[in-house]
Amino acid sequence: MDEPECAVIETPLGPVAIRYHTLPFELRAVDLPAAFCPQNQYAAGNRDFEELQQIFRLIRDYFNGRSICPPWHHLAMGHLTELQRKVLYETAKIPYGSLKTYKQISEAIGRPRAYRFVGSALGRNPFPLIIPCHRVVRNDGRIGEFGAGPEIKQWLIEFESSRAHGLQ
Repeated sequence: MDEPECAVIETPLGPVAIRYHTLPFELRAVDLPAAFCPQNQYAAGNRDFEELQQIFRLIRDYFNGRSICPPWHHLAMGHLTELQRKVLYETAKIPYGSLKTYKQISEAIGRPRAYRFVGSALGRNPFPLIIPCHRVVRNDGRIGEFGAGPEIKQWLIEFESSRAHGLQ
């Protein structure tokens, strides 16, 4: 398959890259930070097709403190196993501003001892923010790993916590 197109959206976290294919539209990845997006690609808003605009709206909603629902029909998940998809589906259910442990996710997918697998599956999550893997932490309360680095995971947790409490 040819290289995906790329769009960049500015966020409070910094630039976020959206990698996608068109015809039909398929979201390939959300990159935090946008370092993986070639500089000659598009900035958010320069592309007018509805599917990409939907992804931009979801990311804006996220940073405005709203829970979002992944557009499952647009997510490129064919390369994932059924169990990896279960982990992502379960993770997407975690409310904005809330946290769950890797063990809680493993129990929810019917594999109570697979918490390391859960961590590995979330480490390969191509759609951070849209599937909020940063909301999954270790049993001991430490934040654990994150593809974009622990500093960004901590920032996202604190950002959501401040927004969620402000919305109550």
